[in-house]
Amino acid sequence: MAFLRTAAFAAAAAACAAPTSAQDGSGWPNGDVTYILHVEPGGATDVLARQLSSGMQQELGVNVVVENRPGGSGARQMAQLLRARPDGQTIGSVTASHLGMFEQTGQFDIDSVEWACNVILDPYLLAVRDDSDIESLEDLVAKAQENPGNLSIAGFGQNSGGQVAWMIFREAAGLEDGTVNWIPYDSVGDAVVATLGNHSEVVIAYPGLVRQHVEAGTLRVLGVMADERLDMLPNAPTYAEAGYDVNTNWQQFRGIIMPSETPIEIQDAVCDAVETIMQTPAMEQYIADAELVPGFMPPEEFRSFVDAQNELSTSWTQ
Repeated sequence: MAFLRTAAFAAAAAACAAPTSAQDGSGWPNGDVTYILHVEPGGATDVLARQLSSGMQQELGVNVVVENRPGGSGARQMAQLLRARPDGQTIGSVTASHLGMFEQTGQFDIDSVEWACNVILDPYLLAVRDDSDIESLEDLVAKAQENPGNLSIAGFGQNSGGQVAWMIFREAAGLEDGTVNWIPYDSVGDAVVATLGNHSEVVIAYPGLVRQHVEAGTLRVLGVMADERLDMLPNAPTYAEAGYDVNTNWQQFRGIIMPSETPIEIQDAVCDAVETIMQTPAMEQYIADAELVPGFMPPEEFRSFVDAQNELSTSWTQ
């Protein structure tokens, strides 16, 4: 009996000690990690997440299972993510488009999750099929003014980061609300495909998603929402070069969020792994090939960045 009491006491003590290990981050990861995405497979965010998950598997020695949960501009993903335990075993993708979704639905806000770390920054751009009669941003504006409501622009979701970027340009161009027909898709990749298929005249996207089509001669970039031209798209002017004074502070970001109340120690453990992976040759090559801008930010810095982006987003979506 004394032996059994001693064993029971030891088991109970071990059970009580286990959460402490998880709280300080030393117990993470405790098994497979689930990575929930808000987009369809194949888009820029999906490809990045799969690159990260592959690196995490090699770095951590556990499976990282990627699950695509598109819908509601991120609402479906958020619902699943927030049902998970705040133990670091479930993480989620996040982009600027989440901020618009929060404002649109009212179901969530920036305090609904922990902003663990940012990974990538990416400028927005406007592109058309190469056979389009729209050859410049000036042509786009003129066509929109001539036929209000007829010109269609494809992008990700309603009140998404891309739509905010369009509204910023729209104001600079002096276009009224409703002049252009916004067509929301489940991913930017889908929007690019729709434009290539002549289901939309214009697409707002990212460099990595249009580069191969530009090089193949099927898409033409009208302008890039950046301060300088991109090396990968040297013939594409910035908005300023095209004659439009646009605030370039708004940009796409791609990072990782976690369920609310995930301990900061676990967030740090996840982000330490991400930062290590970003410095591997394979990840550096992917970032270079995709012409992405590394933008790693740990939890505190990322949250401050998001607060500023949210303020800008709210000013355009209210």
